[in-house]
Amino acid sequence: MIDDAAATRWIGPYLAVDGKPFPVIGAEVHNSSSSTTTAISESFTTVRDLGANTVLAPVAWDLLEPEEGQFDFTLIDTMVRTADRLGLRLIPLWFGTWKNAVSTYVPAWVKTDVERFPRAVVGEGRRIEHVSAFGTEAREADARAFAALMTHLRDTDTAGVVLAIQVENEVGLLGDTRDRSELAEAAFTSAVPASVVEAVAGDPTMPVHQEWVEHGSLREGTWSEVFPAGDRRDEAFMAAAFAAYVGQVAAAGAAEHDIPLFVNAWLDADSVLDGPVALAGGKRPGDYPSGGPVMPVAAIWETLAPALHFLAVDMYVDGGEDVFEAYRSRRGRLFVPELRADTPGIAQMFSAIGTHRALGVSPFGVDSLDLTDESAAQLIDAFTLLRAAAALIRSNPDAVAQGFVLSEEQPGVDLQLGDATIHVHSKDEWGMVTPVYPAYGIAIADGDGLYLIGRGFWITLSGTTDRPVSFDSATHYRLHGDELVPTLRLNGDETAGGTLIPFPFARTPLLPGRAIPTRLPEAGIARISVYSY
Repeated sequence: MIDDAAATRWIGPYLAVDGKPFPVIGAEVHNSSSSTTTAISESFTTVRDLGANTVLAPVAWDLLEPEEGQFDFTLIDTMVRTADRLGLRLIPLWFGTWKNAVSTYVPAWVKTDVERFPRAVVGEGRRIEHVSAFGTEAREADARAFAALMTHLRDTDTAGVVLAIQVENEVGLLGDTRDRSELAEAAFTSAVPASVVEAVAGDPTMPVHQEWVEHGSLREGTWSEVFPAGDRRDEAFMAAAFAAYVGQVAAAGAAEHDIPLFVNAWLDADSVLDGPVALAGGKRPGDYPSGGPVMPVAAIWETLAPALHFLAVDMYVDGGEDVFEAYRSRRGRLFVPELRADTPGIAQMFSAIGTHRALGVSPFGVDSLDLTDESAAQLIDAFTLLRAAAALIRSNPDAVAQGFVLSEEQPGVDLQLGDATIHVHSKDEWGMVTPVYPAYGIAIADGDGLYLIGRGFWITLSGTTDRPVSFDSATHYRLHGDELVPTLRLNGDETAGGTLIPFPFARTPLLPGRAIPTRLPEAGIARISVYSY
């Protein structure tokens, strides 16, 4: 059972637990997997069995407050107790006014009262199932409910199981670049808030910044006067509305409970292009949720929602290095609360944790996996390896780390260790194993040595001087609980006479065609040191 009662704080880019950094090696369950006590028990157990250290799960407004002013905390209490019993940390996801840019998790008393809680209007006057961000009553009701949730967690989560909370989910407007409802039009023809102008003026990386400059850098006026017509103006307009709305909800909760709060952004998987549009998440605002916390409007979100500790990104697109770096650069914190649970997603997890010092990663929908299936086996293995990396980070948060992903386009990378260059590559030095892509790994410096953690690659050495180099030591480890335990001291045949070490995918069979039977080691975790002679 978790007995840490200390409030969550920060150590560098990481959440802190027990006074040490705690990289979140998380897993998010499906949207309905926390809607009953039975579902919570089953889905959280699957997360534990997969090997994650943290579970991400929804808290639905309609189930928390089925009658206005009447709160039912049964499900969140079950979530906290179940996570604690299973040795997991918990990140609740507040499904309040919006989830994936629609309003299906609001209570029935909100859904059925369109006068009090008006809907957004898009296109040719079409009203959609999306509570307008310009309605004050919805904002205040959401804020009251979130504050009640936070108050309850403050008073009941005495073990500190909850690490952080996501406020809303993939906020934004689909179907148009901006809301065309009566309330929205009134805001659009009113003066642009001074805080928005300052945010745009102060961040030259925003696409709307350049348009604003070319339009005359006006500091006062309506949205049509301050900004030229176009998608970027409309996206900024919606960002200001959503950020102010979510900012009020977050502030109401933060006033009750001091715990990190964040929002997550939707990136469109089908239409991401290279360059600035990729960071926006799609072809046009409205194809992806217009006004959501994407990079082109990040400064508006940070200015109008100061109670949020960081902006997070859901990652279902290939690659993602530029997106990871963009989000990390905002406040020095990267969190990926949703990504794919397959091989490309696993590779992204290694890159995020290793290269970008992400505070955490979390594949989505893991509770639907068959734990006996091969795809689940790979994820289980990946969680084990990432928790090993997390254990090293906890012991030394300042250690230099580097993540890498190998592909046909980039089949190798080089790392430096003393007088040696470590060549990490997918070429099978014995000529008997076909490369599998993507291969992935993390290198973490450790005094005069280096930990290498990952799958699908080989390492060889060369000297940076005219002196040859070899392995001084090479030790395989396994993760036992949260501790790394040495299992094999490699030498001789296992290092090909001090020239190479393989990091195969798990369950690699005996290599055929060799006079001496050779099984590639399966640990995926090794510490090496080198010497020159």
